[in-house]
Amino acid sequence: MNLRTIVCALASLAVFAAVRPVLAATPSPSPSPSPSPTPNPYRSLNFASATLDQGSEGHVNVTGGFAAAKRDGKAAIVCVSFKNTSTLVARRVVFDFPMMGPRGRELGSLHLDRRGEFSPGIDINGWESLSAWQGGVGHRGYGDNCTLLQQGVASAPLLQAATVTYRVTHVEYADGSSWP
Repeated sequence: MNLRTIVCALASLAVFAAVRPVLAATPSPSPSPSPSPTPNPYRSLNFASATLDQGSEGHVNVTGGFAAAKRDGKAAIVCVSFKNTSTLVARRVVFDFPMMGPRGRELGSLHLDRRGEFSPGIDINGWESLSAWQGGVGHRGYGDNCTLLQQGVASAPLLQAATVTYRVTHVEYADGSSWP
């Protein structure tokens, strides 16, 4: 080894010895704790046809929807999208939304009495999902296709509900006729 190599090595050691205490005293950045997300107060329920044929009742075809119950059993919401398949303008459509428990037993029912002018072949859309309803994403009229039950005390049917089915129970047409 020549003198120059030895001097460079000693200089490097001196610099390392001077910097090492500074490096050791500098705390390493630790990640700040991230807050845990607030759980959704609602839980989604299955929204399904009560039968396999899914035919239209009273010339009203359900094209979509969602249902949810508040985890504390104090509220539930059901929203529906539908289409008038008649040749007549409908002015009123009444829906029944039976809530079913995990074993298929009916626990109770929510109702929606939807009034308006529902032309033949036109989609009458409501909120598509729980997240869309909670986020307010969509047309301001989507809420007209929803029924919301709110109570001060929890109810067993809302705590136990697993599935919500639907049926059209009444339709009134612009010409004065009705179904059934």
